[in-house]
Amino acid sequence: MLPGMSDESLAILRRLALLASRVPHGFVVVLLLAAFAASGTWSLGQESATYDETAHLPAGLSYLERWDFRLNPEHPPLAKLWAALPVYALGMRGDYDSPAWRGRARALGRPRTAADQWLYGFELLNGKVSAAERRDPFAMLVPARLAMLLLGVFLGLLVYAWARALFGVPGSLVSLFLYSLCPTMLAHTRLVTTDLAAALGMVAALFAFRQFLVRPGALWLALCGLAAGAALLAKFSALLLGPMLLAGGLAWALSSGSAGVRPRRRAAVLALGWVATALVAFAVLWAGYGFRRQASSDPAYELDWKALEKIPGGLSPAVRVAREAGLLPEAYLYGMAFVASTGRRAAFLDGEVSEVGWWSYFPEAFALKSPPALLLLLAWALSSLVRDRRRSFDLWYLLGPAALYFAFSVATRFNIGHRHLAPLYPLLFVLCGRVAELARARRFAYPAVALLLSAYAGSFAAATPRYLSYFNSFAGGSANGWRHLCDSNVDWGQDLPRLKQWMEDNGIPEVYLAYFGTADPRAHGVRYQKVAMVPDLRPEEPQRRPRSGDVLAVSVNLLQGLYLEHDFDLGMVLYARGRVSPAALREFDRQREQSTRGGERFPRLADWLVRNRLAEREEVDEAASRLLTSWLAGVRDNLRPIGRAGDSILAYRIP
Repeated sequence: MLPGMSDESLAILRRLALLASRVPHGFVVVLLLAAFAASGTWSLGQESATYDETAHLPAGLSYLERWDFRLNPEHPPLAKLWAALPVYALGMRGDYDSPAWRGRARALGRPRTAADQWLYGFELLNGKVSAAERRDPFAMLVPARLAMLLLGVFLGLLVYAWARALFGVPGSLVSLFLYSLCPTMLAHTRLVTTDLAAALGMVAALFAFRQFLVRPGALWLALCGLAAGAALLAKFSALLLGPMLLAGGLAWALSSGSAGVRPRRRAAVLALGWVATALVAFAVLWAGYGFRRQASSDPAYELDWKALEKIPGGLSPAVRVAREAGLLPEAYLYGMAFVASTGRRAAFLDGEVSEVGWWSYFPEAFALKSPPALLLLLAWALSSLVRDRRRSFDLWYLLGPAALYFAFSVATRFNIGHRHLAPLYPLLFVLCGRVAELARARRFAYPAVALLLSAYAGSFAAATPRYLSYFNSFAGGSANGWRHLCDSNVDWGQDLPRLKQWMEDNGIPEVYLAYFGTADPRAHGVRYQKVAMVPDLRPEEPQRRPRSGDVLAVSVNLLQGLYLEHDFDLGMVLYARGRVSPAALREFDRQREQSTRGGERFPRLADWLVRNRLAEREEVDEAASRLLTSWLAGVRDNLRPIGRAGDSILAYRIP
């Protein structure tokens, strides 16, 4: 008996379990997927374009119309193509006379290059920057997001099918319940980004490969190759599928899953499956780019390889060889090189900003952004499976690839979002289906399962409809998550409609706005004076600081100093005052770049100048105190918010 639970409560839970067992499981599957789709549909129209959507959706539309991959090559095209299909079907079209599309002229007689994907996407969604009249961005965003939501439904069906193959109907329903009410899955399935599409492709490939190992056949092998190719066309991290499939295959070869199969045959089956999958995926990858080597269909345009060559490590020898030999589509190679050259990004964890990252980032993100009930269910399922030797194959086939992916995520320290763990969650949901078997074998476990699932549903209710910014109670709830993690964990520019609603509810006609994101505040009816915009797509607008009595609305990313160039601004101030030479600033940039690429932390400019006796501490601190980052830090530390728009924008009354 659970502590504090009476005999009457136990009897009620048993009756409910008995009634639930008599409901046709097909009805429950439809109900759970309908709840998932309804939750996503309800919330997707309440949030402005997240940062990446401004580039992804217009790029996908250009792929459909022109089959030209000049925009957003740093992400493969499949998810963007899929999202743009309903937009294209509704008759919406791109602007191919835009200077942002055409790019800049490099030299007389040379092809143009460097199309501006952010400006192009911003204007396609919201209207020309220079125009007073704004478009409704939801006209494009809603149909595109609905298309992405459909992929989420497909992934839910896949979780159900895998769990049913392992644990029967009760286990599959538990797994699907966890998937359908998961804040992480709901957050990213309704956005035009690559994370959910990559998770679908990777999980589908792993499931099909498992089925092939258990029952070798051409059908499962073909499905595995198709799914792997689709994953590669969704996100570059899907390149990890190679070692993940190999890890799953080794789990099969070394466990009871291959009992009765001679060792040589095991090796032959595994090698055949892996190689055939790679070949099919390679063909699918080329098909995704129309079997065309060049990125652009316009001979008067070329990708800006020169810019990559100027970045240390921007073009690896492997990329150079593959490009010269034409082994992969140009846009795919360019995207891989771009991602590799920007492998270090400013990240935030527990009050610190770093370009080097932390090994603890993803473990902490997983712990703080997963419902506590899921963590308990996962621990329960793992402990039981470790003791059950009959399940060793099922255990290690799920955990081997998942552990490899997680270890790679930790090792790379590309710490810009918990969303990069999206492929892990479906595997963990399948694993948690094991608790249904335990409850059936031991009747006293029913109350524990029921309580944990009820608590999980409570986390879902608390997250609704702001799934992106969900944090559990360990982080102090969603309202306090920004103190631990920022960026796409909580603030991806999504809360402009909620800011507008808050202003209307409180009778505030205009705010001073420091905003992180690529959406257009004016397209959402937000009247503002610009304090800061990151990125700044309206640089002609002057920056102003609010005065006493004014209301400041500020994105929590900027409140924490993320993506604000504190060192650059400080260097410019000191240079303008004649206190620091250009040579000293160049040397600081060189040393910082070298240290960062080596994975070493480097001091801020103020400390470096003082340590090298290039400036006095007092003058450096005085100059730094006048910067926007310092002023926002003072607002954060000394003022109490008077309101909030969602979880990503806080409002302050300036004293």
